[in-house]
Amino acid sequence: MNARERFVAALDYDQPDRLPVVYHPCTAGLYVHGQPLADLLTAHPPDNPISFEHLPGPPAEAVDAQGRYHEFRVDGWGAEWEYLIFGVAGHPSRYPVTNWAQSDSYQLPAVPACSGPEFEAARAWLDEQKRSWFLSGGGISLFERLHAISPLEDLLLAIGLSEPGLLAFLERLEVYWHACLDRDLALGHDAIWFGDDWGTQTGPIISPAAFDRLFAPIYARLFARVKAAGARVFFHSCGAQGPIFDRLLELGIDLIWPQIGWFEADPARIEACRDRGVAFYVHPDRQRLVPLGRPDEIRAEMRRYGELGRRLGGGVVFYVEIENDAPWANAMALVEGISAAR
Repeated sequence: MNARERFVAALDYDQPDRLPVVYHPCTAGLYVHGQPLADLLTAHPPDNPISFEHLPGPPAEAVDAQGRYHEFRVDGWGAEWEYLIFGVAGHPSRYPVTNWAQSDSYQLPAVPACSGPEFEAARAWLDEQKRSWFLSGGGISLFERLHAISPLEDLLLAIGLSEPGLLAFLERLEVYWHACLDRDLALGHDAIWFGDDWGTQTGPIISPAAFDRLFAPIYARLFARVKAAGARVFFHSCGAQGPIFDRLLELGIDLIWPQIGWFEADPARIEACRDRGVAFYVHPDRQRLVPLGRPDEIRAEMRRYGELGRRLGGGVVFYVEIENDAPWANAMALVEGISAAR
């Protein structure tokens, strides 16, 4: 099997020759570990198209005379972010929306074009790459997008009160994502990524009733567009999602990228995925195992996941994202352990 065939077989629980692995070029980890990490990942090739020719580094103006990194950046949605560790997500320092009642004046970013030389070049590249690779696009979010442009506590209050300004903004946001889907689907992506972290450490961040009332109908309409185009729905959501996880399965996702510890805590979740033909990313525990565990412990966990994937006949996709807090011995154990377990 080539990488594309392997990925499809895993998604379909159709006995892949080995379990797929996906690498993410994590800026923080590559900056800390440098060329040795790039060489390690290159020595154990993944099933997604990626290269490590250029190692990341902070802009010179963001580092002071003592070598301390500090940077402010404004994103494409108008939010200003403060960064204190290079490559690690920052925190909002200024929000473009501070009152949902007045959010009608907020201008959403421009929608990428669905025609022209740049679009045609991107589509030609995708067509060529899809001979060997399973390719995904998107990056659609509802809840995370809302709290990236407005303070979280204000958003949660507006959700609880079903504030009219928030409801009107959600309608505009859905229209925007449909326009973005026009491009992603026209490009010919095999799958479209959605992502909203619905869980905290112990449970969902909003009530399932609020999820059903405000967000599930929007997901359903967006997912239907993806399915009608013959593509798959991939969904990322960390934390203990509780009943929201069941809602996502009912809405028809094809792959879930969860917080693996919570996901595994109840074996019924894995069986529910298998019964519905929903594959899942195994993103090894970055809260304890990868930064704090022993190398032998990491290798043993990867063997266990490999055995799980073989027992299920697929479904398991390993995902590697090595951050700046992973000791080098643990990074090696993770990559080599997955390579041996596949």
